[in-house]
Amino acid sequence: MNCLLILLSVILVSCEKDDNGPEYPTEEKEIVLSVNSKDMVSSDNQFGIEIFKRMLNADKDKNLMISPLSISQALLMTYNGADGDTKKAFEETLFLNDLTIEEVNQSAQELVEALLEVDPSVIIDIANSIWYRDEYTIKPEFIQVNEDYYNAEVQQLVFNDEAVDIINAWVKDKTNGKIEEIIDSIDPMTLMFLINAVYFKGNWKYQFEESNTVNGEFTLSNGNKITIPFMHQLITANVMNHDDFTILDLPYGRGNFSMFIILPDEDKTIDDVLELWNNDTYNQWLNDFTEVGELDVVIPKFKFAYEKALNEVLKNMGLTLAFDPDQADFSNIIENMQLYISKVKHKTFIEVNEKGTEAAAVTSVEISFTSVNPSSQFIADRPFLFVIREKYTNSMLFMGRVEDPSKE
Repeated sequence: MNCLLILLSVILVSCEKDDNGPEYPTEEKEIVLSVNSKDMVSSDNQFGIEIFKRMLNADKDKNLMISPLSISQALLMTYNGADGDTKKAFEETLFLNDLTIEEVNQSAQELVEALLEVDPSVIIDIANSIWYRDEYTIKPEFIQVNEDYYNAEVQQLVFNDEAVDIINAWVKDKTNGKIEEIIDSIDPMTLMFLINAVYFKGNWKYQFEESNTVNGEFTLSNGNKITIPFMHQLITANVMNHDDFTILDLPYGRGNFSMFIILPDEDKTIDDVLELWNNDTYNQWLNDFTEVGELDVVIPKFKFAYEKALNEVLKNMGLTLAFDPDQADFSNIIENMQLYISKVKHKTFIEVNEKGTEAAAVTSVEISFTSVNPSSQFIADRPFLFVIREKYTNSMLFMGRVEDPSKE
């Protein structure tokens, strides 16, 4: 008998202007995290950079975006059900170092609470849920840890067509309609769905005027040129000039959340940046920004979706054991049944326009039973990378590459 348990993580970012809304403070709010939570953010970023680089190498010459936060949250939920060598594989793959599972959960909770409260001009809603087949008994400790640390809504369901509609309606509601469904049917052997949804709504701190958007040429990696809309504005902004690339920091709301645009120099490529990019160099770059006045910012409008199965990349990062039907140990989920991860799937969407950014990400972890038992001008007119992060926690919500802004 082959039963399935699916853990899903959904992240959505949406930015739009509210002309009639209240005025909020414009000064950034510093977030002070505990030592363990700082270590956890560092682990998340190290994992995010590593998996992002591997996926960029696997999918050359196409638009790509992942949500490290979404992927790590889904895997952390799975981690709570693992034991033995499988648990150790999660710790190594996620760079959890010497943190205990209790410290991991507490740090994840602290980070989420900090992100929810940091900026009143940005709306962030984070929701978690567990849906499981009513005839099975899940270990109460596994349910409890999700309720305590992830504030999960837990519901038993008869897994029929109505359950599909119920779960998809929850997903659509929690993502403000940006992700309308995550399942199209429920296999007779499916045991459980764990779903995490995050909704973010805000604006650029300095919005682009639509009247200043004009068509221009964008040079692809192969040298071909395409004509696309470019947004323009003259602002004071933080910039980091490296010998091989430039990073522009574009803030949202009061400034805690921002988008980094990492633009290789004209004689360099994204691969040149990736060779230099790791968690240590990234932290160093954060200290090298300087304020530039009267900066002419020119960036393309873009919108695209991306989808990728993460099985192979996670195996290559050290999580092979969790995918092994015979050796995986998820005994902390249910009694007397051999479980393994059968699929990890990641889907994302992003749109960047004059008002701000709208993005969504869904990560599903599917677990199966094996038995019942440098200058004053910044023009992003060539492929570039981007990161959406929170300043004081240094938590990276999204990372992406824009290879061809004309493709959705």
